[in-house]
Amino acid sequence: MNIQVRGESHQGLKRPHNEDHFLINRNLELFAVADGVETCPYGELASRMAVEELEKIINDLDIDADATPPFEDFQGLPLPLRSLKFAVREVNRRIYSKSNEDAKYQGMGSTLSALWLRDDRAYIAHVGDSRAYLIRKGLAQQLTKDHTSLSEKEFNQPVDMETYEDYAPLSEHELTRALGVNLDVQVQLASGSPRSGDFLVLCTDGLYTEVRNFEIADAVLKNPLPRATMKLIQLANSRGGKDNIALIVIKVV
Repeated sequence: MNIQVRGESHQGLKRPHNEDHFLINRNLELFAVADGVETCPYGELASRMAVEELEKIINDLDIDADATPPFEDFQGLPLPLRSLKFAVREVNRRIYSKSNEDAKYQGMGSTLSALWLRDDRAYIAHVGDSRAYLIRKGLAQQLTKDHTSLSEKEFNQPVDMETYEDYAPLSEHELTRALGVNLDVQVQLASGSPRSGDFLVLCTDGLYTEVRNFEIADAVLKNPLPRATMKLIQLANSRGGKDNIALIVIKVV
């Protein structure tokens, strides 16, 4: 699969510092965005750990040998998706362990939306209210479910990217799931086969709370990737810039 990728992060106009991070690893074809939980201390540390530890774990996995632990609830999942789920749960465990090392870190947490491209398939693992979108035929389709008090439902099975329902773009900032808050976490999974001309977008809530889905699609379809990412960040800031932003745009060519 041939792709082009661009990532950006911005502090926004209201926050004293940036608690959002993103990961682009072209060797692994691994991409992620993370947003530190603002109601807890050390959100910046938690989100940085989320992307850094994810990268380390995926890099160290012996996936070709099918060495990922065969936990019972992983049965029936494709190996890369099982590996990604394992990695995100391990990231959660590491952040949770860090938060218990020192009282000042207690309660820190982060969202994480991760995308792994492998063997012409896209695998997504997600916790929190950051988002992954598929842009196809001019439409932006949300591939992740916001884990908030407004929209939370039980949603643990992998879904197919080609038939995924489009959820309303409503979000409320009371998270019901985040990495590092508990010893274990439920991870939402999705997978599918991107096509030439598709775009995959990962972003934190600082973008989509200010910019509508159709505006995200319009920006990436009408601009080269560097301009598209900057245009989206500028648009969010022009509407108040109330939160940090992390954004990755992937074009399938």
